[in-house]
Amino acid sequence: MILINSSPRNALKIFQPFLPIFVPIGVGCLLASLHDEHIEAQFVDEQVDHNPLAKIEWYVKTAQKPCIFGFSVITAALNNAITLSKYLKEKYPGSIIIFGGIHPTAAPDEVMALPQVDYVMRGESERPLAEFYRCIKAGGDVTHIQNLSYRKHGAVFHNKIDAVPSHLEGAPVFPYHLFDPKKYDLGFVLSSRGCPYNCIFCSNRVSTGKIYRYKAPLAVVDKLEKLNKKYGKTHILFIDDNFLVNKERVYQTIEEIKRRGLHKKIVLNFQARADNVDREILTDLRSAGFGSIFFGIETASEQTMKMLKKGETVAQCIDAVKLAKSIGFHVSATFLYGLPGDSFRRRMDCVRLTKALDLDMVRYNNATPYPGTELYEMAKREKRLHIVNNYENFNSVSTFIENPFNKIPLSYVPANNTEAEIRRDLLYSYFVFYLDLRKLKKIFANPEKGAAWFNAGESFVTFMRKVPAVILLALMMSVKFLLLFHYIVIRKDTRISLSHFLTVFQGLHFWEHNPETELPGVAPQ
Repeated sequence: MILINSSPRNALKIFQPFLPIFVPIGVGCLLASLHDEHIEAQFVDEQVDHNPLAKIEWYVKTAQKPCIFGFSVITAALNNAITLSKYLKEKYPGSIIIFGGIHPTAAPDEVMALPQVDYVMRGESERPLAEFYRCIKAGGDVTHIQNLSYRKHGAVFHNKIDAVPSHLEGAPVFPYHLFDPKKYDLGFVLSSRGCPYNCIFCSNRVSTGKIYRYKAPLAVVDKLEKLNKKYGKTHILFIDDNFLVNKERVYQTIEEIKRRGLHKKIVLNFQARADNVDREILTDLRSAGFGSIFFGIETASEQTMKMLKKGETVAQCIDAVKLAKSIGFHVSATFLYGLPGDSFRRRMDCVRLTKALDLDMVRYNNATPYPGTELYEMAKREKRLHIVNNYENFNSVSTFIENPFNKIPLSYVPANNTEAEIRRDLLYSYFVFYLDLRKLKKIFANPEKGAAWFNAGESFVTFMRKVPAVILLALMMSVKFLLLFHYIVIRKDTRISLSHFLTVFQGLHFWEHNPETELPGVAPQ
């Protein structure tokens, strides 16, 4: 079996040279499971393979027929997967094409409508994929396999998705050794799956479900130790959706990290919800080597927070950030612009909040209605869903990373807003926050603290290699800044005023105190 991670090579556009390439986690888990079942499996990653077709051709030469090509597909990479799968079906007649991953799980009928796709595997596929492989190779029937979507007599059938295991005990060890550390950043650990919360914009639950499962603390710390000793990693990111759901296992992990002395050798980063933190657990995490925490705050509006169904409040987020910073954490956060009910005022409130909290790093994302989410259904009902070329525009950071001369259309623009104003507010927010010498110095001097947000090089040599890319990035960002200046100051074709624009340089708050928009825990300035 040949597993293929579908991805545009330039997915991060002008920022591509400065962001680490992470291992395709889904493909890695499938490889581990297949190898554990003594099934020969290879992989191709379009992120890093300069000539994926040549690599596939090499694997096919020794593969037992019929060849099985398994595509791991996220929404933004669907068009890449369609193009490559069509080519493979034509080049290797009789081969089997099966799609899996978040997008096929969320939209199986859409994917099964593609003539070159024979099957879709929905949900977590480790167990059913091995059975599927054996049935195909033996020439047997596969229509009984759970999670499988297939055609029969011209109709499409979707088998029941297998109940996810209540724990991750016995899962194969992640195969870090299969991924070249010269191509990938191996400094990550996935210690849990699933999320019990109901955020309307999150697509991760499409595959992993709401049942929260985690790996044994001993196994997790084994991974940390291996990454440190074998691969020399001193900064490791927990990529769990929410690391703190189960506090008991967190404390067991803390104890084991300290017992092995790893807290003196590595710095750990993680993501958490504001309502899951308290002084005790943050203090204990800090003492165990955890140095950076990421919060998905998303909004400065309590009304928007309720609409998102996050189950927490802006006030809780503010308290969590203040607490984490007082304990010594590097704190990052994201905000979403262009949500239902959004407005210029609410977006500017986000800017005020990020400045007031003195966050270390911030991402301002454009709201993206991924298939399988409630936000997607809302966008469809509103007739505001905008899909370009098989979802190629479904990128939550598109406005910031795109080439200013080749814009990526937004996938959703809420009522009473325009795409142009959301774009300008996004760029304005980034410039207000990051045109700050103190913050820029931290980013360039300590790239590892950004939890994989930006890295211009961990040494002088690697930085020098990126100098041409740095120059290009600076030029592109300068163009964006000048365009913003043009619309704000010259054309005055935006609600961002000249006084707003001057805050990019002065760092001043730019509106009068208004009790109706006062944020809890943040004194107006």
